[in-house]
Amino acid sequence: MERSLPGHFANSVWGPSVQTIVKINAGAISGSLRLSTVAIFLAAGLLVAATPERAEAQFYPWGWGNTAPWQQKPRRQRRAAPRYVEPTDEKPATALPKPTGPLVLVVSIGKQTVTVYDDGKVIAKSPISSGTASNPTPTGIFSILEKNRYHYSNLYGGAPMPFMQRVTNSGVAMHAGDLPGYPASHGCIRLPYSFARSLFGITDVGARVIITDEDPTPAEFNSPHLVAPLPPDNVVQNAAAPGASNMIGVSPATAGDGTRTRGMAAARRAAERDRLVSAITEAENAKTAAQNQAIAAAKAVQDGKDLIRKERGEEGRLAEAARKAAKAADQAADKFKDLTAKLAKVDVATLDAATLDKQKAEEETEETKMLDDADAAVAAKRVAETQSAKAKQAVADAGALEKARKVAAEDVRHAEEVLEGAKATLVAADALDARKDYPVSVFISRKTGRLIAKLGFVQVLDVPVTIAAADKPLGTHVLTATHFTDGEKALRWNSVTFKPSETAQYIRRKKRRHDDEAPVVAASHDADAAAALERIQMPKETAEQLAELMKPGSSFIISDYGLSRETSARTEFVVEPWRSRPDSAETRYY
Repeated sequence: MERSLPGHFANSVWGPSVQTIVKINAGAISGSLRLSTVAIFLAAGLLVAATPERAEAQFYPWGWGNTAPWQQKPRRQRRAAPRYVEPTDEKPATALPKPTGPLVLVVSIGKQTVTVYDDGKVIAKSPISSGTASNPTPTGIFSILEKNRYHYSNLYGGAPMPFMQRVTNSGVAMHAGDLPGYPASHGCIRLPYSFARSLFGITDVGARVIITDEDPTPAEFNSPHLVAPLPPDNVVQNAAAPGASNMIGVSPATAGDGTRTRGMAAARRAAERDRLVSAITEAENAKTAAQNQAIAAAKAVQDGKDLIRKERGEEGRLAEAARKAAKAADQAADKFKDLTAKLAKVDVATLDAATLDKQKAEEETEETKMLDDADAAVAAKRVAETQSAKAKQAVADAGALEKARKVAAEDVRHAEEVLEGAKATLVAADALDARKDYPVSVFISRKTGRLIAKLGFVQVLDVPVTIAAADKPLGTHVLTATHFTDGEKALRWNSVTFKPSETAQYIRRKKRRHDDEAPVVAASHDADAAAALERIQMPKETAEQLAELMKPGSSFIISDYGLSRETSARTEFVVEPWRSRPDSAETRYY
């Protein structure tokens, strides 16, 4: 019996050839029907690939009936982000002058303006467009942390953000954009294109940006409680002269360091570094000695354990010997007792002399053996007791050795901590020395009671401070040193007092989840920076260290609030008072 191919094989141009090839006997295929069927289809596929004629239905590796060769689908091309086109009807902005001191940018949400201050003087002012009510621009104290001439938003479909100057890690930035005359952005600060380009050219990363609902103006500021810079090397500062120790919390009577100069401070830093290097060497030696002591203590503990095993083994052996000796003594006593009882029943009158002598000798022998076994049992017991005492003493000695080992291990841990601390101190000192030419930024928080200092975004200090009447608000103030005065023996300062809005409305937050959301009572609008400085007392060592770092561009931020979650290793200090406003009917959170 022959089996025919399916119709679509038989009707094709190569059907007869395939039929000739696959004619088979039904009896021969009965045991391997499935395997032969697979072979048929494979053969058909090979014939298809080798046949030049077209067919109505052909088999391809990717399916039946598709006569066109398989081709990979082209990859979807990424859509190019739209480029921002500079408006042609915009009035060109006047080129901004090169700054002579640190810049401070004040963004007023209420007035929809940005004002650029150089050395406390206005050098530019421009309209802006801030965030809408549903995407408000956060208010607070920020700094420029990144600049990018060509930037596209990764949050809003690649929207162009030319001349982008980022102020928060979460995406708020100043950039060129459309200004419809009212808040219209997703939270960024839009600037006119020509002004954004001019501003981009004069700012540096780290420039201070103050965003507020009002429009505060930097004012010249002076206080005897400001940290004064060290004078140059060619100036000898009189300790009794006014301003010789203008350090927060350090009075002229207690400063005792009025003659220090920058060169002296540098020499002291070098000597301190040498001391730290020596301290590290001493700590390493102490650690090595502690480790050796710990190794010896561990070996002594192991030897003590070995001795315990040995003494306890001997104790068991001697205890067993004493038990056997006592048993032998008991048996000898019983045997002698039985012998004497037996002899007591014998009528000596019936015995001859030889028999009596034999019984007497036997009795004496058993008595002697009984006495000897009793003495041996007593001696064995005494030896066993002595060995038991030795085993107990070995256990006690091992306990003392274990305590000594723990003390040695604790000494090693302490030595490691001292060494790591010495190394960390040296690293911190080197980091501070490497960045000593950067202006220092200082943040003092009433909320945390701490002072933190950064040099070029790198934290170099974090110490506690004492704040008089700590339950009363200080206000939030930004003090900026603009330039040297009096032969570089002093600095000129200006101040900006941040005044949170009392009428801003935000969406209520259901649950506080961050430290910067803990409620803080805000200061009144008459908060004064000079009064705040008078209440702050920092450690003398900290004030002296800051005096070495003070230069134009240095700043103090004094605030009732803590640092915002936006503060990171790539930012300066970020303060956002709106996050810490207490719940009330008038004020809500976003």
